[in-house]
Amino acid sequence: MNKFNRGKVNKKYLFISILSAFFVALGIFLLLASIWANSNFNNLSPEQIIYNLTQPMEGADSTFINSFITGPLFIGILLLVVLVAIFYLPMEKNTNSRFGKRAFISSLLVFVLTTSVAAYNIKAVAFYKYLTSDSNYIQRNYVEPKESLLTFPKKKRNLIYIYGESLESTATSKSMGGQDSQNMLPNLTKLANQGIHFSDSDKEFGGAQQLEGTGYTIAGMVAQTSGMPLKVPSGLKTKGSYANGQDDKFLPGITSINDILAKNGYNQTFLLGSDATFGGRRNYFSQHGDVFIDDYKNAKKTNRIPNNYKVWWGYEDSKLFDYAKVDLNYLSQQNKPFNLTMLTVNTHHIGGYKEKSMPSSYSKYGDKYSQVIAYSDYQIAEFIKWAQTQPWYENTTIIVDGDHLGMDTSYYKGVTNRHTFNMILNAPSDQTKNVKTKDRQFSTMDMFPTTLASLGVKINGNRLGMGTNLLSDRKTLIEQDGFDKVNTGLSTKSSFYDTKFIEGK
Repeated sequence: MNKFNRGKVNKKYLFISILSAFFVALGIFLLLASIWANSNFNNLSPEQIIYNLTQPMEGADSTFINSFITGPLFIGILLLVVLVAIFYLPMEKNTNSRFGKRAFISSLLVFVLTTSVAAYNIKAVAFYKYLTSDSNYIQRNYVEPKESLLTFPKKKRNLIYIYGESLESTATSKSMGGQDSQNMLPNLTKLANQGIHFSDSDKEFGGAQQLEGTGYTIAGMVAQTSGMPLKVPSGLKTKGSYANGQDDKFLPGITSINDILAKNGYNQTFLLGSDATFGGRRNYFSQHGDVFIDDYKNAKKTNRIPNNYKVWWGYEDSKLFDYAKVDLNYLSQQNKPFNLTMLTVNTHHIGGYKEKSMPSSYSKYGDKYSQVIAYSDYQIAEFIKWAQTQPWYENTTIIVDGDHLGMDTSYYKGVTNRHTFNMILNAPSDQTKNVKTKDRQFSTMDMFPTTLASLGVKINGNRLGMGTNLLSDRKTLIEQDGFDKVNTGLSTKSSFYDTKFIEGK
């Protein structure tokens, strides 16, 4: 009888083996995925996880996605296959059913242990807290940006707003207020002496603290343009709420600076070297202020780059600044005030993009990512120097701000005092006179009213959204309530936020 059964698969043992292997492999996958997430998303929050899982990945850099596929996903699948064999072979040889039961119970224990650690890594307790609590902090502190609060100057100023991808004041030297042994931003820090830079300490180059709902690109942009965090619906229903499709509403109840500038006759362009679809950026900017999206897709459409051209997330920053000059020459000839918003990309994680044109002298900054940061400093500064020679510059304010803190946790390992970079150039002198720039406790949300003030706009009360005009003497929410209270108030579920901003009621 054994002669004829040799090589025949025992379906019962195979089922137990597959089930046991599945639990172990799934647990290991979730653990590795949580480690990967924490390594690639700084200060990961529940809302950030939910938001990114529900948004289109179209336009994401392949190396970023591949790091997940070749890491947690590949290891999880490989483990599943290998473990099926490891569990099945001993069962076939040992016909004692206890072996299969022990294997299954052991796999469940491994699953519980690994998923518990994974849950801790992604702050699963915060998920529960978010879903079961409701805070009125946002409702109590929100100031609606009504037209009646704003008075524009007779001659409206132009705006160039540069989001430096992951740009931190941390990259300056410790003596300047940063956390590095050398200043990796020599050009921007020199330019900042011509304007204003807000610091959280008595040192020259500190910066903004990062609050919940502002810690990734689209969230940082929402914060800086509307003075609000980016929150997901508390019911976890995102249909029609953000950017699952081109027709979905993106925070219809929000009033952003783009909405305000559009009502005041501004021509507006959002220039970026990646696909604006990623993360919902296209929907946000096109739906608020009818901003023209000049992204990677448009560059191919208009033959700026060949249709098959792609490096990094789309095209590199050297091209971005070349195209910005073309866009500005066009905008400046339209007899309207303009707003050119730009987003750099070379300093995106993982590891940054090192352009071929980068001089070898940047090797003095050490590792690749440090070199990319230092070269980005040079590229942004050179573009600003060009802008300062143009006839329209006299009536133009330029702002450089980090969109969020860098997400490469291995690069910033051991560094705790981190802040995003900020710089305002050529704001009206009557707005910048006697402004307190040091020992300011603030967030990127405060850039919303501050940007308007830097354009010469008078703001009744000096507060808009959850932000405070830093060019005034009014306290920010962090200065008023403390970082922890503000952060908790923003991270907790807000029915007011859901109804007013997400549903637009």
